[in-house]
Amino acid sequence: MLKPALILLLPLMITACSERLQAREVATIKASCEHDEKTFRCVEVLKNYDGDTLTVNIPNVPALIGKKISVRVFGIDTPEVKTKNKCEKEAGRIARNLVASTLKNAKNVELHNVQRDKYFRILADVMVDGRSLADILLKNNLAYAYDGGTKSHPDWCKSLRQPASR
Repeated sequence: MLKPALILLLPLMITACSERLQAREVATIKASCEHDEKTFRCVEVLKNYDGDTLTVNIPNVPALIGKKISVRVFGIDTPEVKTKNKCEKEAGRIARNLVASTLKNAKNVELHNVQRDKYFRILADVMVDGRSLADILLKNNLAYAYDGGTKSHPDWCKSLRQPASR
């Protein structure tokens, strides 16, 4: 049988243990969200304009450079959503929706190999739960490899007819 003093102390002991566990969890989360020169972790995606352009908040960065920042996905170009080409517009909508649904369920978004593009936007490998967003789009025929130079103009009608590679 527990002594009355121990019964009174038990809730305090449980609370203290719980607080220590929560402090460890917070420390672990903070450590996993630390940035380095080329990587931003625990990024919050606000929206995606199309398949290759996101707006994000980057935690633990001054608001001037970390809030509502445009990020371009490195290494790809996706179809435009604002164009007169009907197939490209449809492919652009599909790409935008695929990215939106991928990001909606994401637990962790990171920006790797961060640099600036020719328009001074952030250019990065966008990793969603450890998967490359560029690879997801390429495998679904909703992007083509792009190095920032002259854009090619793929036949998006043909791309829409091709089955996605797995």
